[in-house]
Amino acid sequence: MKHRSLGADGPPVSSICLGTWALSGLWGGRIEPGVEAVRRAFDLGVNFFDTAHAYGGGAAEAALARGLGDLLRGRRAEVVISTKGGLETRGNTVVRNSDPAFLRANLTDSLRTLGTDYVDVFFVHWPDPTVPLAETAGVLTDFVKEGLVRHAGVSNFSVAEMTEFAAAAPADVAQVPFSLLARGAERDVLPHCRDAGVGIMGWSALAHGLLTGALRPDHSFAHDDWRAYSPMFKGERFARLLKLVDLLAAFAAERGCTVAQLALAWVLSHPAGVVPVIGAQFPEHIEDSVKAVEVRLTEADLAELDRLVAGAPSVGPEAGPPSRTGDGGGHAA
Repeated sequence: MKHRSLGADGPPVSSICLGTWALSGLWGGRIEPGVEAVRRAFDLGVNFFDTAHAYGGGAAEAALARGLGDLLRGRRAEVVISTKGGLETRGNTVVRNSDPAFLRANLTDSLRTLGTDYVDVFFVHWPDPTVPLAETAGVLTDFVKEGLVRHAGVSNFSVAEMTEFAAAAPADVAQVPFSLLARGAERDVLPHCRDAGVGIMGWSALAHGLLTGALRPDHSFAHDDWRAYSPMFKGERFARLLKLVDLLAAFAAERGCTVAQLALAWVLSHPAGVVPVIGAQFPEHIEDSVKAVEVRLTEADLAELDRLVAGAPSVGPEAGPPSRTGDGGGHAA
């Protein structure tokens, strides 16, 4: 496993981060193999794990803690953990909430659930338009001063929002949706982060499983898998994406790798230094993915990939959760 610095002031981390949304129960109820994948990832050299309070109301954090097991007690300094706060469940709706007291309650719950007295990075999950960003930056700064958090992060912020946040206090790390099928961040967010020395994590680097090559037109998702109800995985749009993935898989096979390894190698080759965040519902998923660090793409390969994905439907959030006032969410990138 190779490593890279997470921005100018962030910690050194493995080139690939294991995300834990799949451990929330929202990708199907069977999570024990995913828990096993956490420890397998560490054994393969992955030291960076991302989670969130909103992933199943702490369920993913609890599963991550079980997966890490004794590492959290005897080898905590060898593990880099990031989590996120600022989303509140109200009935069947999730809304943004960056009130200082709510963020503190999220962080307190996360620390308790994870079984650690600090997290390496704490993110605001989505910007909350009802709370001034300067106030949010101040809250995260307080967390750092108190030793509860090592680095402050922002997730799904636009350049304007990051600039406003940074006017009060710097963010060390940013999370953005980024994959071969979600490249909106290339326009302005990635250049901004690179120029500002902000570390970049690209979430859903395998496009919610599309870039694993495992999905077929007749794929049947479990009833408790959110993809079963998403228009992204239905109809003509889904069919177009699967045809593209078949082309990418053939391209990958010619280079002796899987389509997942190809997709991750593409993210890793980006000059902005993005750390791809991936999920793994089984240990063999992470075993396949980590081999991406050995895949080398030439300039000709990158140009051909640009050609293949040109005009493809984007696989990323159109908008985030609504604000507490009922307004629609803002764009992720």
